[in-house]
Amino acid sequence: MGTLALAGLLSTIVLIMVGSFVRVSGNGLGCPDWPLCYGQAVPPLGDAGAWVEFSHRLLGGIVGLQIAAVILLAWRHYRDNKIIWRTAVAAGLVLIVQVTLGGLHVLNELPQWTGLIHTAVAMAIAGLLAVLVAVTQPKLQQLVQERAALFDQTDLPVRAAVVAVLTYILLITGSLVTRTGASLACPAFPHCGVADIPESLSGLITIQMIHRIMAFYVAAAIIVIIHRLLKHGRQSKIVKQFAYGLSILLFLQFALGISNVLLALPLWSRVLHLGVGGSIWVVMVLLAVTLRYNMKGHPVGTGS
Repeated sequence: MGTLALAGLLSTIVLIMVGSFVRVSGNGLGCPDWPLCYGQAVPPLGDAGAWVEFSHRLLGGIVGLQIAAVILLAWRHYRDNKIIWRTAVAAGLVLIVQVTLGGLHVLNELPQWTGLIHTAVAMAIAGLLAVLVAVTQPKLQQLVQERAALFDQTDLPVRAAVVAVLTYILLITGSLVTRTGASLACPAFPHCGVADIPESLSGLITIQMIHRIMAFYVAAAIIVIIHRLLKHGRQSKIVKQFAYGLSILLFLQFALGISNVLLALPLWSRVLHLGVGGSIWVVMVLLAVTLRYNMKGHPVGTGS
């Protein structure tokens, strides 16, 4: 189960990045109909835009099969484990919502609201798969075994859960920035760089600055968590891996965010910014759940 859930999680992150590439490259309507493409199961060979969009659908199908396999495995072997069984079923139900949203997004010619919800649901699927990875991966279960000695006298489990939620909200505000066209409303960093704000841009600037302020707040909270991990778990390899991994992702995310502004939204930076942001969200979920639950689905410290 652990390997299959991990494969599904990695595929979902790649799928999110491919979806971002489809959007920012202007190929969101490469296939103007749904579920077919120009009325065909396979798009015309000479239509590059259709194949860009179709690649996203194809990868989505692979992710769907992986989640279906996770549900089947959970039903056969983990029905008595509430966290595994319920999370697997929830991932399947949310996937159905996501597929429906994807179809509506295309058929309604890419409205902002479906795009925003589509991103939010995609991140929710990644989060649910991260929960399954956290409670089934043997390597992460090492952290469960070490938790009592390392973190029982700290508020780290609760803090990690709160920061995971804030990271998810931050991702949604980032999607709102993109969907509303506020990405370049502020041409400078870290300040906005607009002296006299035109009334027509005031709303977009507000959206952009809310996202930036929240990004600084979430980054500060993650830095505190990194410090706590290194302080209490310096002798634990898995704890140090979480700390160093979060540090690298946080640095990359800020560098990509600055690149988006100062380089006027290069395609590569926009795609990676969403991918790294999603990865931070996933790592925070992994950390929060691993600190809380053991492989049998019980809160740590309550027995098995």
